[in-house]
Amino acid sequence: MLRRTIAASTLCLAALTVASCDGSEPSDNGETYVQESPAAEPACNDPLADPATLERDRLADRALKSLLASGQADPVAEARKAAAAGDFRLVAAVTLDGIDTSEFGAQCVLAGGLSPRMARVVTYFGDDATATPTPSAVGTEAAGEGEDRLGDFARSFNQTLIADAAYPYRDVCRAIPQAEEEAGAQGEPAEDAKDKDAAPRPKLASGRSYGYADLGPLPENATLADAARRGDVRALRRILGSAPSAEATGDALDAPKTIDSPDLFGMTPLAWAIAYRREAAARYLLSQEASPSGAQCQALVDRDSPMQIARAKGWAAMVLRMKSLVPEQDYAALAEDPALPDGNKAAFNGELAKLGERYGDVFNKDVMTRHELKFTVDPSGRIKTCSFEPRTVSPEFDADICKLGRDQLTWKPARDTEGRAASGDAKLVIRLRGS
Repeated sequence: MLRRTIAASTLCLAALTVASCDGSEPSDNGETYVQESPAAEPACNDPLADPATLERDRLADRALKSLLASGQADPVAEARKAAAAGDFRLVAAVTLDGIDTSEFGAQCVLAGGLSPRMARVVTYFGDDATATPTPSAVGTEAAGEGEDRLGDFARSFNQTLIADAAYPYRDVCRAIPQAEEEAGAQGEPAEDAKDKDAAPRPKLASGRSYGYADLGPLPENATLADAARRGDVRALRRILGSAPSAEATGDALDAPKTIDSPDLFGMTPLAWAIAYRREAAARYLLSQEASPSGAQCQALVDRDSPMQIARAKGWAAMVLRMKSLVPEQDYAALAEDPALPDGNKAAFNGELAKLGERYGDVFNKDVMTRHELKFTVDPSGRIKTCSFEPRTVSPEFDADICKLGRDQLTWKPARDTEGRAASGDAKLVIRLRGS
């Protein structure tokens, strides 16, 4: 009889829909990694891809960490120095959920959060929520009892930078009121919110995915993005009319002057107009040849491209308005197969290892075989059918792995090119060790 075993240590679980761009099989751990090399990137007219800007930021961060290690860092002076240099990255921590500024007195409203290149990362918060300082000499452990010198520096730096007249991103990142921050850290409401009769405290982010809802008046030195977020077509005309055309030189300094230049968050003016559903502004920018793909180095399928934001917001009319402006094959590639949320595959993997232990007396270790766990997922994300192919010698195991998939996997439904939920097929690759 053919006998197999599950080897949890070598198990590969990978959604076939997230294979590498060249069509190759996913690696054994289900992940595809791309080595970033700023010098190898083409000129994007993008501060996040400009080698000179990246080198400037690297040197500035090295100098800041040295000052922090020596205990000589003045947060107000350092924030003003950064603003004068046009470096508007907030100080942040790496957490299990990504890059976070909220521990340091600031909150940015951006779908998917900040990337490492959008912030000055100075510490890491691990499983126990305790900061691991960078460098360690400035952390909580190095300070006196009850002190958090690194946290105090970061909060003061961020609040000073955001308050600086030159800071251009208050529509996206704002300082957290001290009372709210302290209450959140302690898991308690602020003092005035403890009163049952008090009005509920509004959420700082207002439940938005891109930027705050309550925008102030147009800044004096407004950018195209400022005008786009407010839907101010007159300001868009004025700014575009006064800005000389700029070629894609890779120089970050001329980026704000081009219609498809991204900001610190990778968003173009058209992307912001669509994120705020400013139809007149979006139509005007498109009439001026703004790209539905976004910046030069963005693709139509990228999360922050104007097209993808319109799809995510369910703005089908705007998607169809941009359809004629993009290659047909690129538009067809927008259709999405069912997908799993972050962390869902890892949880399934853990339960799959337990399932392997249950069948330890049925399977034994030998060579590895490849199987596909196939699902049909309806527009609401519910699993309608499941099959395990090719089957193993144990019908019970085949049934149990499908049951495990139904119990543990939470699918996002497939979406058509306009972003509407649709039925779709999904697969996970399972490798079993056997003969």
